[in-house]
Amino acid sequence: MWRGYYGKEPFDLRLTFLRLLRRLPFVAAVTLLGTLVFGGGYYVKNVLLQGDRTYAATSVYHVEYAVENQQDIANVYINEVSWNTYMQSEMFLDAVEGHLERSGGDTALVSGRELAAMIRAQVLSDLRMPSTVITSDSPEKSVEIARAVEAAMTGELADSIGEIASIALVDPGSEAEEVVRDVRPGRAFALSAVLSCFFAMVLLLLKETGDDSIWLPGSVWKRYGIKCAGTIESRELAENLHYFFPGEKSQGQSREETSGKGIAVCAVQEEVDEAEVLERLKAVCPDIVDKRWFTVPSPLGEPRTARQLREAEGILLAVKAGSHAGRAFERVLEYLGQQDCQVTAAILWQADERLLRSYDFGKRAGGRQQNVERGI
Repeated sequence: MWRGYYGKEPFDLRLTFLRLLRRLPFVAAVTLLGTLVFGGGYYVKNVLLQGDRTYAATSVYHVEYAVENQQDIANVYINEVSWNTYMQSEMFLDAVEGHLERSGGDTALVSGRELAAMIRAQVLSDLRMPSTVITSDSPEKSVEIARAVEAAMTGELADSIGEIASIALVDPGSEAEEVVRDVRPGRAFALSAVLSCFFAMVLLLLKETGDDSIWLPGSVWKRYGIKCAGTIESRELAENLHYFFPGEKSQGQSREETSGKGIAVCAVQEEVDEAEVLERLKAVCPDIVDKRWFTVPSPLGEPRTARQLREAEGILLAVKAGSHAGRAFERVLEYLGQQDCQVTAAILWQADERLLRSYDFGKRAGGRQQNVERGI
């Protein structure tokens, strides 16, 4: 019964690197698409559709906390989150609206929810120096609301918080400046390109490590335990075939006159033309592949061919190189194992010879390569 050797197959970094180089156009396409989608979306949202201009008026305060020693300020100080919580409270917003009415401001144009969205507190460095930022669609409105907020801060809010002794206005928001948004489309495009390229590389790595593809003759032996004669263009093909199928040539007899059923050339995938494989073998190795060699269709399409394979002297499986070849090869090996058909060797059909030459470039030829291809 056939047994797989997936656990013993080492990760082939050289093959993975070469495969990734072949997929550089895909990586470039995904990078370009991601840059246009995400970087372009950022540009459209923040540059083309940035909306109306806004203006901000900033007021700075000095807070005296109700503590005996200055060292206790760190225990009772109000942080930025707490300041924003106070300013979003109903009490504070009612106080601001009241000051707007008393100052003659048009409060009908500003609802409570809109007013809350305009007010923001911040604490930059000194715990005793908070500031309020009022943002609206016009500088006049921002200044008007800022004055009402200043009155509520120094009045109602200071009286309602027990930890505060007093709040004094240091820098009033008498002018409103246009808000300049931090828009960086160049960085957005660069980040989109880097992330898209990284995503494409990770996707290809996951596909290469998880795919049951067969690209090298050596993978047939390492993964399935089946010896491999190489590819149709291998320089060692004739020598390997002679090694696997030495024949029974007697003195004074030709190979055609020897007994036996001959050598069966069987396709693994149904799309592989076993007759074409045999013709190429005869053209490349005429001294070895003779009339005793015959073709058998793939067992995946013709399960009844097992009898022919069982009676053959040797079986040469032609497996088409590429993605998803491993699953078909595994199914054929399982079926032949159940039918007591002993596979002698395999040949990698329609292999990427350029990939193989790049893979073998710089490697030592001779016995080591010969052993790898024979699966010894």
